[in-house]
Amino acid sequence: MKKNRVDRDFLFRGRADTHTHTYYSGFSKLFFVPYPESVTPPETMVDTAVKRGLDVICITDHNEIEGAWKAERYARESGLEIEVVVGEEITTADGEVLGLFLQELVPRGLSAEETIDIIHEQGGLAVAPHPFSYFCPALGNKVKELSLDGVEVLNGAHRDPYVNRLAQKVVKPSFACVGGSDAHSPWMLGDAFTEFKGRSADELYRAIIQRKTRPGGRSVPLLHWIFWNMGIANGIFKKLIAIKDADPSNPLERVNQMRRRNKVITIGACLAFMVTPLPLVCGMIGEGWIRRKGRKKWREVNSESMLVDGSG
Repeated sequence: MKKNRVDRDFLFRGRADTHTHTYYSGFSKLFFVPYPESVTPPETMVDTAVKRGLDVICITDHNEIEGAWKAERYARESGLEIEVVVGEEITTADGEVLGLFLQELVPRGLSAEETIDIIHEQGGLAVAPHPFSYFCPALGNKVKELSLDGVEVLNGAHRDPYVNRLAQKVVKPSFACVGGSDAHSPWMLGDAFTEFKGRSADELYRAIIQRKTRPGGRSVPLLHWIFWNMGIANGIFKKLIAIKDADPSNPLERVNQMRRRNKVITIGACLAFMVTPLPLVCGMIGEGWIRRKGRKKWREVNSESMLVDGSG
């Protein structure tokens, strides 16, 4: 009978995606091409979250909160049945930290300890995303030393079978376990999420504080990864061929700062990526790469743990 009560309790839990991105997440560089992390407006991410049945979405752009505030205003003023948490994925000197329930931008480049203090000073929560990632700046075993509120033990963007298992191994009773899709496009949104008792952002906050959360969902399917990359190519292509006047408020305008010759090359590359099997080929090659990297990270971390245990 007790087991049935627990199962019933979980049936009435809300779902929050605690790790998502919009086109305010900035750019990487692919050769001479400024490569946006996302081409998706904040409003589109909110609309997709509603369609996916999420109760709460946390917008956590890289070192920026403007997109999160836009998403929050859009959801509130449109009367949508979803709440938006203002967050930020902050680049620290030790790896990335998620700040949730923020009021102000947290500066990048500080130590993880300083960053977490600033998050807590404004009433926010600090979560370690993908702590053992091999392609994102990660805190690694340092998570054990920090005054974190939670650890992301299910990161949807890591498709290998190793990184999330490593995160699960280091979770202490003092950490809430959360899941997030790390979505950079609508296709990825909600693939991984956090379950909590309630439906509201306030109830999510309390659940993390009380360590009464659990991860749900799955790693992002390969097809969603491919659609994300095709969407990036399509977004760059549309921006480069647009005839209308530039919109200074749109973060994607940066792609127009390329030299004319580079723009022509980039348009051709985007077309090739959109109309040929190239995305599928790249995806299949990438699958082998992430498994090798994940396996290597698994061995490294477990070897370090054995050395520490042995020296103790």
